[in-house]
Amino acid sequence: MLLYVPILQLQKCVMGELDDASDDASPFFLNLFNLFLSCSTAYYLVLIMRRYTTSVATVWIFVLSALYATFWWNYLRAQTFEIYVTLFMLGLYYHLVSGLDRKRVAGDRVASSHLLAAGIFFGALCLSKNVYVILLPVVAGLFALAQFRNPAEADGTLRQHRPLFSNFLWFWLPLGLLLCLMLGSNAYRFGSPFNTGYTQWADERRLFTANIVPALLGFFFSKQKSIFLNFPLMIFALPGWPAFIKHHRFDAITALLFGVVLLVINSAFRNWQGGACYGPRYLLPVAPILSLPFIHVLGWLARSPGKIYKSAIRSAIAGALLYSFLLQVEVNTMPFFFWYYLKDAIDDQPTSQPIDYLHSHHFGTVNSDFLIYLKSGSSPFKDQVIDHLTSDEEDNMATLEDSNRTSNYYWFRHLVPKPREE
Repeated sequence: MLLYVPILQLQKCVMGELDDASDDASPFFLNLFNLFLSCSTAYYLVLIMRRYTTSVATVWIFVLSALYATFWWNYLRAQTFEIYVTLFMLGLYYHLVSGLDRKRVAGDRVASSHLLAAGIFFGALCLSKNVYVILLPVVAGLFALAQFRNPAEADGTLRQHRPLFSNFLWFWLPLGLLLCLMLGSNAYRFGSPFNTGYTQWADERRLFTANIVPALLGFFFSKQKSIFLNFPLMIFALPGWPAFIKHHRFDAITALLFGVVLLVINSAFRNWQGGACYGPRYLLPVAPILSLPFIHVLGWLARSPGKIYKSAIRSAIAGALLYSFLLQVEVNTMPFFFWYYLKDAIDDQPTSQPIDYLHSHHFGTVNSDFLIYLKSGSSPFKDQVIDHLTSDEEDNMATLEDSNRTSNYYWFRHLVPKPREE
């Protein structure tokens, strides 16, 4: 993808050539690029937070919790498409609400720069995944709403039409050029400007379904794909929505429209689960934005800190975030597709006790039980998986155990059992 051209060019400048001899250095440069993208994501998250609070403690709590106490962490550690799509979404949200908020923006030049950046981020979103074109009418509606909220002064026709011309020049024109690039790319790769490539896969020849109820139930209540379980800040943000709407109405409307539209369109996907992945990855780009009202919850808890019920609420939130953080540590300790490796190793009995165990437990819990089993030989993983395997599945599991004993994913290598002696 074009996004990786700069880092590959840097590797070429350092190593001389991009050939077999330089392949060993590729992980270093790609991980370096990942760190840059992660830092850029954190930077935009801080910028967004500073629109709503001056409390440094609130900013730190929100940013660190969003990055490390949610399933977002899993997508920051490799060259996955979610790492830059979430960055583009945060950039679009920040620059769009900043550029259209003419009461707070410092002059037309600053507003124009925000709109230009928003147009570029929106175009990058659509180039990354064509489905984000669905946000075009939403963004057009937000421009109309902003025009209604900020009517031009009636001191001449030029003054009245300046915001419209500025919007077209700095947002819609750059966005239109990037959308033309997207259509040209589709035509070159897939034979038609309107062919996204997804329908070339037989299982997704029909992308959408009218029955979105199963996906909505999965996104809300599934043990593996629930957005609330995998991004707990969204639960804690719920009580803060009335205050967020009251104090930042336009921003709240923008966040809700982005979230609702993407929730509905992703629920209409036949492959709404996202395939072999951890958590509801299709909703990750909007999860931080929909969690912003948590700022008001933190502010409310900071006032009158001595009250017993507030202390209880703070303890409950801190405990939940700590537990979620520990789950993310377990998930990120193991290889990306470890849960699916386990499922493949024991899939000879689709309705067996081991399969039921995998589907009824969080990825982090499964990983933790597996690591305890490797270390001590006794854990829920042994009781509910190992003791119920067939002979063929035992061979598959032994191979998987040996491969993971030597894995470089482990954080604390001195706690990991050594490979078995032959």
